[in-house]
Amino acid sequence: MDSIKMPETPVFLASALGGPAVMFTVTPMRNGLTLGATNPAASARVLYGQVFAGGLRSGWIGGIYPAIAACPQFLCLGPAYHLFASFTGMVGGTVLASITESAIVYGAETCNAQLAKNQKAPGTFANVHPSWKPFGPGLGLHITRNIVATAGLRLFCQPCTAAIESAAGKSTALTQLGGDFAGNICGACLTAPIHQLYGFTATTPELHTMSMSEKPARMMQFLKDQYLVTIDGRTRVSSVVPRDLFMRSMYVAVAYTMYSTLEKTLVRNWPK
Repeated sequence: MDSIKMPETPVFLASALGGPAVMFTVTPMRNGLTLGATNPAASARVLYGQVFAGGLRSGWIGGIYPAIAACPQFLCLGPAYHLFASFTGMVGGTVLASITESAIVYGAETCNAQLAKNQKAPGTFANVHPSWKPFGPGLGLHITRNIVATAGLRLFCQPCTAAIESAAGKSTALTQLGGDFAGNICGACLTAPIHQLYGFTATTPELHTMSMSEKPARMMQFLKDQYLVTIDGRTRVSSVVPRDLFMRSMYVAVAYTMYSTLEKTLVRNWPK
């Protein structure tokens, strides 16, 4: 147990104060992704238009729930990660922090997703998933998505920063920011299909009544419908793929880069 190391005070502050602000800020990006899960034909511009269809304030509908959960969520991404990593290493810290994160925020995110679905198609959910309930449809996908996204924040940023600094021939705050953003884009792109499948599972009521043998086939069909098109007998990757990668990057990479920049700034400038 001597290898366990408690995180520093600025790490706690970055999570407790910065986390909620970051997650509320990116609410329109998250809602756009949710709507895209059941609308493969719409472009990113159309989806963002639907998010703001009720005016500027409507873009942040449901955002209060993830913002409330963001304090404990980012305590997982920050202090809990550093704590777990101190005795399990970076990979172990990433996995354990992600499982803990899902246990905390799954309910809020699923509630947010179903509220966004009801805004687009009123009455889809008569009973929205309770924001406090830590289990339900798509939980396994939620955990997998978080592991990959956290890897972008904690495992991919360093090699990306090193590559950018090598190309630039110097290390500056800008190369650090670029490396963080690039690492988080990698994580975001890898999680795009997982997140879309989670969003589909959480916002498709008929899935909840299917048998265990029927669900996988329906989910695979969703992915095929989402990412593949057949024209003149030839199947190719759909234009939805770059759309989802872009929208996922706008959400995850922006949020995590904002957070990591705040965390590093506080740690660097905190009185020793």
